[in-house]
This record gives sequence, structure tokens and C-alpha cells, in this order.
Amino acid sequence: MKPQSNIKITLFSLSQCLGAFVAFLFSLTISNMILPMAPNIMAAAPPKGLLSTPVAFLLNGVVNALLFVWATRRSSFRGLWMVAQLAALSFGAQVFMTQIETAYFISAFPLLHGNFELYKIVLRGLLTSVIFTFFVTLTVGGFSEKARPKALFSIQCNTAIRAGAWLALVYVVLYFLFGYFVAWQSQDVRLFYGGPAELNSFLNQIGQFLMDRPEVPVFQYFRGVLWMLCLVPLFQGFSGKRIELIILSALSLALLPTVQLAFPNPLMPARVTLAHFWEVSISTGIFGALCAWIVPKEALTV
Repeated sequence: MKPQSNIKITLFSLSQCLGAFVAFLFSLTISNMILPMAPNIMAAAPPKGLLSTPVAFLLNGVVNALLFVWATRRSSFRGLWMVAQLAALSFGAQVFMTQIETAYFISAFPLLHGNFELYKIVLRGLLTSVIFTFFVTLTVGGFSEKARPKALFSIQCNTAIRAGAWLALVYVVLYFLFGYFVAWQSQDVRLFYGGPAELNSFLNQIGQFLMDRPEVPVFQYFRGVLWMLCLVPLFQGFSGKRIELIILSALSLALLPTVQLAFPNPLMPARVTLAHFWEVSISTGIFGALCAWIVPKEALTV
């Protein structure tokens, strides 16, 4: 391939990423204008989180732009099917999966008590995801009549169900291991969730946790199933190689639920936020890679 062709391809890809970056900032702004955060929650936000607000906006925009342009360029879908494929990943991984755990541990978030703010967070995230993925699809040419690449993978229901049944168990193990050995090592995290100031042993802490909340393994098992379902539309239409799918899936589940923690957070202190960033990004990143390695099967070619 000629050097000039490489330069043109690179510039074209960069222009698509830039368009997706602008689309993300636009969608986030519009959704916050339509469904603004409550004044008391806004007032409780610290001046700086893990990053300053402008830098957090920049980081979130870059991560979303790169991941979703990558997914779009490898998608065999077009039009509204592509929008639905991307929205399932965007809303599922960034909003729904994070907020169902917020709802489960709602007692740790007094600002969300006795109001509908959690529902507004979910609706705001849904609106952001739909607007963003629509404009990403438009930017990358998903609405054009140009032929799309063929999908190299398919999802067989019986195989996916069997794999998902034991992969969800793996997620439960990852949840407890990284929850204790990463997040729970921080005293700030322990005190925030009403735990002891001193660190207990792994077995003692897990035993105490299960005595207080015996339903947690079942809850996290179904979260494992849902994490996998967030990736299934990506698997179904993917036209790249498996190693590429594994990397994209790992980065998607590692960064999409966590990069938003960079914003100033009125619901939890910065040290708690940082501990959750490392805990979730590593554990769900590993789980995303495992799902992409095991669940999609190579499509039969004629």
C-alpha cells in the first residue's frame, strides 16, 4: 500500500473519531439539559474528582469515540440495527449495569433516598446512549447503502446459554476476589459501606458479608449474565478477527463502566471512586475478554 494511501486512511479514521467525540459531548450536554441533576446533588459535588471536569469530559469523549468508532467500523449491521447494536453496549455497560448495583447498595447513597434521582440517572444515560450511537452510526457511514463487511461470528443460543451459565459463576468469583483484594483494601471504601476500620481476613470478611447479605452471590450471578448480554450484539455483527474482538470486548467492559468515575462525584469520595475504578476495570475487563473468547462461534462460510 502506498504511503499516501496510508495517510488518507489515517486521516479518515481520525476524522471519524473526531466526529464521534463531538457527538458524545453533544449527546451528554443535551441529555443533561433535558434531565438535569437535582440542585442538592449538584451542590454536593466536589470541585474536583479523580480529574477536573473539563479533563473528565475530554477523557470520556475520547474513550467513547475510540471504542464505538472501532465497533462501528467492524460491524456488519447498518442503519437502525447498527444503532441498536451500539446502544445496547453503551447503555448496558455504562448505565444499566452500574446503576443496578447503585440501587442494590442504595443505603450508602443518602442523596438518592426518597426521590427519583436514580431513575433520572438511568433515563439520562439512555438518552445519551441513543443520541450518541445514532450520530456515531451517521458519522461512520452506517446509514449509507454501501455494502457492509460480513460477520465472522454468530451466537448459537444453546451454546451461549451453556457458556453463560458457567461464565456468570466466573464473574461472581472475580467480583469477590477483586472486591476484597482491590477495593476492600482501602479503609475509605470499608467505612463508606459501613464496614470495619481494620481489614479482616478474606475468609472472615466474605463470611461476614454473606451473613449480612446472603443473596449477593445470586444477584452478582445474574449481573454476570447481563454483562455478557451487553456484548452479545457486538459479537453477532463483528467482522474482525477473534483477537480483535477479545481486545475490544475487554476494553469496553473495563472502561465504559469506569471512565465516568473521573467526573467530580457527589455520591462518593474520590478515594472510594478510585478504588472502584481499579476494582471494576480489571475484573470486568477480564470477564469481557473471557466472554469474547468463549461465547461467539465462527460463522460458517460457503
